[in-house]
Amino acid sequence: MIHKRKWKLERMDFAAILGFLAYSSSAIVTPICLLELGKDLSFSLAGGGGIEAVRTSVMLVILVASGFAAAKWGKAAILALGSLVLAAGMFAYALAPVYSIVLMAMIFVGLGGGIIEGLVNPLVQDSHPQDSGRYLNFVNAFWSVGVLSSVIVVGDLLTRGVSWRILIAACGTLGILAGILFAVFGAREGKPAPAQTGTVVADTHRHIGRIVSLRRFWVFCAAMFFGGGAEAAFTFWSASYIQLQYGALARSGGLGTACFAGGMIAGRMLSGHYVHQKGLKHLIIVSAFAGIGVSALAFFVGSLPMFFVVLFFAGLSAACFWPSIQSYAADCMEVDSTMLFILLSCAGIPGFGFASWIMGIIGDAAGLRTSFAVIPFFFLVLALIILTDSRLHRDSEPSRGVPAAVI
Repeated sequence: MIHKRKWKLERMDFAAILGFLAYSSSAIVTPICLLELGKDLSFSLAGGGGIEAVRTSVMLVILVASGFAAAKWGKAAILALGSLVLAAGMFAYALAPVYSIVLMAMIFVGLGGGIIEGLVNPLVQDSHPQDSGRYLNFVNAFWSVGVLSSVIVVGDLLTRGVSWRILIAACGTLGILAGILFAVFGAREGKPAPAQTGTVVADTHRHIGRIVSLRRFWVFCAAMFFGGGAEAAFTFWSASYIQLQYGALARSGGLGTACFAGGMIAGRMLSGHYVHQKGLKHLIIVSAFAGIGVSALAFFVGSLPMFFVVLFFAGLSAACFWPSIQSYAADCMEVDSTMLFILLSCAGIPGFGFASWIMGIIGDAAGLRTSFAVIPFFFLVLALIILTDSRLHRDSEPSRGVPAAVI
């Protein structure tokens, strides 16, 4: 499993890193500011979960459309546009006078975030088709770097009395910077070969039809759903849980989410550096079983310092899921990898939104502490899915997925 091949980051890898920083900050600023938002705009915990549900629902809609657009105009150009749309949504969010306007702003945040989610990983796959697992884990680590830096800065400034509106607008500026970088690097890479719209649509439909016809694809969809749910549960609700359960300030809530993000960063960096492509399956299974125990501890821990420790190891356990499941699936199925990544994200994002939403409903009904009892279930189901798939296909050697040349 140990990998010794030399690193070689491409120019577009750095644009992808900034894109993930913009994307993650737009996603994490709501959980950190949630209690202040609820006070100012008068909505409940379920309403807070509803904000995330709207964002992820829009992302789900735009994901497949981003694949068609990338086939026509190229990934870099569409990523530049998506980053700017995300920034516009964040600025509208910062100016929202009522809850309904927040939900409308989330439509634009979801549009931009969906494009970044759908196309950044395929962009990395294009650059490193023979060894994508380690580069995907490395680049995806910067999602967690964005979470970590955002929660520390936003949590501290919120505690110091800085308005949540200013903080949300500041996160929006990252989208502008990411858009510029994608546009500049994309221009240097050159424009994609011209394609007729009818041909692009037909080819893309053919790739989708081929992928969804495979039973194993739906297995990986289920894995992405529960992997996304496990990650979302801690990402979205840790800050609010710390403030409500321990009576802590927003700064402590941000520090808790930072501990989870720190575990995610460590897990993805270590996976990218040490885990060979053929070790991805074992990495996912071991991480999922570890997550069962760690997430169960979160329900019972009584002190805040110990909860911070649990959050770090929960992040370490959940770190590999999103990039590793996608890369492992690309190895196991001879299909277009770009559309495969997009369709798998279409399964992971609902898991992210569902976990945030259902935990908010349980939190309103029985307390947020009770809602944390559902997290081990997400890890358990994921472990069983990958373990069962592994046993059913133990005799089939993974193949390199079809390069994303069309999209």
